[in-house]
Amino acid sequence: MKKTWYQLEGSKRAEIWTILHLPYTAMNLSFLAIGFGIAGVHRWDVFAWIIVAYFLGLGVAAHSFDQMPGMGSSYVKYLMPKELLLMGLAAVSIAVLIGIYWMIELAAWHLLWMIPLQTFFVLAYPNSRFMKGFFHNDFWFAVSFGFIPVMVGFYMNTLTLDPAFLMWAVLAANIAAIEITLSRYVRAIRKNHAEDAEYYIYKPEIALKLLCFMSYFLALSFLSGK
Repeated sequence: MKKTWYQLEGSKRAEIWTILHLPYTAMNLSFLAIGFGIAGVHRWDVFAWIIVAYFLGLGVAAHSFDQMPGMGSSYVKYLMPKELLLMGLAAVSIAVLIGIYWMIELAAWHLLWMIPLQTFFVLAYPNSRFMKGFFHNDFWFAVSFGFIPVMVGFYMNTLTLDPAFLMWAVLAANIAAIEITLSRYVRAIRKNHAEDAEYYIYKPEIALKLLCFMSYFLALSFLSGK
């Protein structure tokens, strides 16, 4: 039985598609877009490059590390640990370099702590063994994949940390918390109730899909000037 509704199987390419968790990665990128759009996007080139950096960091790196042996998540049979590690390190390295470039280009000096902060969670959240799994929980997921992207998006667009972003960052954190709660619930049902799992996960998975679409349209509304 598939472990998630968008899972593909049978090859390395299919597994890469699956571990990117694109519906949820797009949700996280939507939070970044919301941050950019709060004050109206000032520079679309900055927006595009930071979207790329976040896709590499949260979409590729964090999810690759999450599939390493002993991390508690297993969607892969064909991708080897060394390949996952290489993918993750390459992606997070490029993401950090993009951030550093724009920090220098825009004199965006708050990135001196924002880049290490988000990079820390890319490495720490998937690691269920780091500090006995202290950061591997729903609260830190909501902070690192919800709150921080809004904060970074707002800062990269305005080069300020005006409290105007806080309300939307808290909203994004709550959406992320709902998503991870439902996702864990669905995975637990798939694992423990194989025979009648489809019956019990039908509505929770509809809720997950609706949550994703809500995030996408919310981001589009911000980017288009609300």
